[in-house]
Amino acid sequence: MQSVSLSSLLPLLLLTLPVSSVSSSPDWLSLNQTVGGRLHVGVPFSQPCFSYKTGGVQNIPNSEECSEIQAHNEDHPFRSEQFGAYGITQWETCQTTGDECLLDWVDPLNPKAFSSPAQCRQGSVPDYYIDVEGPSDVVEAFTFSEVNEVPLVIKNSGHDYIGRSAGPGSLALWMRNLDKLVLDQAFIPAGCPDSSAPATAITIGAGQKFRAIYDFAAANNVTVVGGADTTVGMSGGWTMGGGHSALSPALGLGVDRVLEFKIVTPDGKYRIANRCQNQDLFFALRGGGGGTFGVVFQSTHLTSPQRPVQALLGLYNATQENSAKLIKALAKTAVQMASDGWGGYITPSLSSAVWVNPLLDREDAENSGSGTVAAFESVGGTTVFFTMDTFKEFFDTFIAPNLDQVGRPQVMASRLIPADKFSDDTLIDALTAKLLESDFGQILAVTPFAFKDYEPEGTSIHPGWRNAVWHTLMSYSWNFNSTLAERIDTYKRLQKEWAVVRERTPGAAVYFNEADVYEPNYIEAFWGSSNYEKLLAIKEKYDPNHILDCWYCVGWKGARDSRYKCYPNITSEQQSTDSGHIVDEL
Repeated sequence: MQSVSLSSLLPLLLLTLPVSSVSSSPDWLSLNQTVGGRLHVGVPFSQPCFSYKTGGVQNIPNSEECSEIQAHNEDHPFRSEQFGAYGITQWETCQTTGDECLLDWVDPLNPKAFSSPAQCRQGSVPDYYIDVEGPSDVVEAFTFSEVNEVPLVIKNSGHDYIGRSAGPGSLALWMRNLDKLVLDQAFIPAGCPDSSAPATAITIGAGQKFRAIYDFAAANNVTVVGGADTTVGMSGGWTMGGGHSALSPALGLGVDRVLEFKIVTPDGKYRIANRCQNQDLFFALRGGGGGTFGVVFQSTHLTSPQRPVQALLGLYNATQENSAKLIKALAKTAVQMASDGWGGYITPSLSSAVWVNPLLDREDAENSGSGTVAAFESVGGTTVFFTMDTFKEFFDTFIAPNLDQVGRPQVMASRLIPADKFSDDTLIDALTAKLLESDFGQILAVTPFAFKDYEPEGTSIHPGWRNAVWHTLMSYSWNFNSTLAERIDTYKRLQKEWAVVRERTPGAAVYFNEADVYEPNYIEAFWGSSNYEKLLAIKEKYDPNHILDCWYCVGWKGARDSRYKCYPNITSEQQSTDSGHIVDEL
């Protein structure tokens, strides 16, 4: 773990931080005492490789630690356990100034990234963090942040594409040690009548990640609907952002299955939110986004009995021509596959696609998947059906070994494609071209298309999730030695290339956990205006002073706030657009 005792390093840190960082003299030592000595200095992930820190201050490299970091620069589990590491590494940097402490992700051994005169700069890694153990830690952090005007962020695994868990000069709440994991065979949400129908549910601490959750569920003969990345936490931004799964077409999204949250809101109160109490907060947490309405300590989720699942694996020679032909062929079967409950991932860079279905038996699965089989045959590919005892077996075989790219700067754009748009050949042609020309493109069949047992007004996710079939994304990367102009050009290129997909899908939704940092008309794309009006009122109720504020979140203050100084201004209109949001939202 990249952490250092505050008591031993604070005097040195105060000498080496920019004057502006300490001019207001917040009482860090007092805060450290208040939280039981669990306030730590945020150390950039790659610092042990560098000989100098900000301002030319000497840093003694640690060759053993550096070698380990170099070996695990793109290792999901390793990075998720280091406070100073983020999966998408531009959020470890200040993109506007170039302040960073990054390795060369193409070759982590490349000395040009870290040898003299290179300096390890703090970038957007929070200056300090509290290793959270209980609600009182969060209450103290809220008070400290407001009194001292220190930005506050919430961090768990660092799997963040928008930068909401990072920030220059900030104080972070690190949730990763909240590891509760309990099965309740007869769970009734707190405050609900005893006569309420009980459910088999798992209560999950904010620090628990999907790997441990899936293992625990399987050991208890139940299934949890969760994400594809084993290092992502379930109780935080995944659930609150609408979190999807390969099981979602059949069994719903994370917001459909969460039964209860326990949370500290910015007014300093520890609350339980469910269908029987604090219902407005429960609504907001079921799709309104993380880092916005409070700090979640745990959430409780409905489970399903373990059951056999059908799997379909497709393999092919992923030339550009074959990939384009295959995607267009799969688009013709997409609505039918979603209607039958299939969920999965189409990944040209892996020369494969895989689906799972918990609803069909083997015979029905083969009949249902016949169009997909034909699509692969059309490009000389092969397909195999499997019957597996559990979803975990499917996950461990096909999903867990193929985690997304981390340890590099990466920007992406995404769109949920409605069912009625699959007959639009212009859209499908454009979508296919954009996915294949990007550094990484993927199609995720993870929308709740066949799931009808949901509350129409019970969640705050964009209504477009319900009629969408594919979640599609494209992305670009850059390296440690990029210039500001190159970074801005990459963002602009992303917007330009994805524009046709947006234009052909007016009113469609975007999964905002995997979105363009500069998503146009983000309120409509993330939630829809009707949901947003409700969410904003709830934000004002529980956080009237906006102690929690994050990029493009509900109630966002706009890019002119100093905490966003490391986000590049990619258009001349950005400031005026921000002003419009401020007027509309406050």
